Amino acid sequence: MSVQPRTRTRIRQDISPLRYPGGKRKLVPLLVDLLSKTNTKVELLCEPFVGGGAVSIGLLEAGAVDLICLGDKDPLIAALWQTIFSNQASRLAKMVSKADVTLDEWRRQKAAKPRSRLGAAYKCLFLSRTSFSGCLTDATGPVGGVRQSGKYTIDCRFNKEKLSSRIMELSTLRARVLFVRSQGWKMTLKHVASRSLHRHSPERVLYYLDPPFFAKAPSLYREYFLDADHRSLAAAVSRLTGNYVLSYDDHSKAQALYEKNPGFARVNLQYSARIDDGNRIVASEILVSNLIAELRQDELLGELGCIIPLPHRRKKTIRNQQVRLLQQALANAS
Repeated sequence: MSVQPRTRTRIRQDISPLRYPGGKRKLVPLLVDLLSKTNTKVELLCEPFVGGGAVSIGLLEAGAVDLICLGDKDPLIAALWQTIFSNQASRLAKMVSKADVTLDEWRRQKAAKPRSRLGAAYKCLFLSRTSFSGCLTDATGPVGGVRQSGKYTIDCRFNKEKLSSRIMELSTLRARVLFVRSQGWKMTLKHVASRSLHRHSPERVLYYLDPPFFAKAPSLYREYFLDADHRSLAAAVSRLTGNYVLSYDDHSKAQALYEKNPGFARVNLQYSARIDDGNRIVASEILVSNLIAELRQDELLGELGCIIPLPHRRKKTIRNQQVRLLQQALANAS
């Protein structure tokens, strides 16, 4: 198999309007590189645990995939992506631009029971941007605490102009989003498997699976897995006929499920989420993929469990990005 040169992909910091615990923005260049090296052409990317959506959006905007389909069991998260990729995106952007980013509004949204998809989308986005580490759980408090006496206040992650603009940018991708559904991962996989593309050309389908963490999942997510759910997913992965990439926190139970898979590897990430002791989650992430197995079979990758380095951007690329940001800031100030 011929190996293509490493692809360099610039991924923007604000790729997703959500702050999401364990978000995988940093994985996008690696996945683009992986697809390039295995000469894999993807017509449809399926992400059944969409969360912050960074991988799907990143690959779509990079032109690495043609279409995406998304699912999430959390109805708030599903409502957000359904709204962004609909004709109501402009209404959501307007609500964000006029948001009252205060502790009182945070409390109101926390208690709200939206009757519309738009209302649920706004609640999801508002709480994600104003809650500790972007978590949506009932126990999660506001950025800056209830006394708002710390260095960071509740509005520090809520740039109205940028968020509104990003929502409208993402809405232009609507024609390339096959569906967004509020449902469990099994149903999402079933819907993709029933499509003619999957039946006739499964090699043109890529599943990106990023299930809830093993560690402290109830503190991070409204919808999380029990041990039986993790085992059920592992069994489903072993039966997938399309290409797949699975990412997990590097937990002993995840290792036990996947360490014998020929596509088992690791990558080092630092997450934006923090747990109770105030430390950021800095650890290796498990990756499992038939594409990794293909590279390993061709002796282009190390042994099981090896660390795959993340592609780094050239200093010139970073410097050019900094210059562009400075120019934009000067233009806005004038």
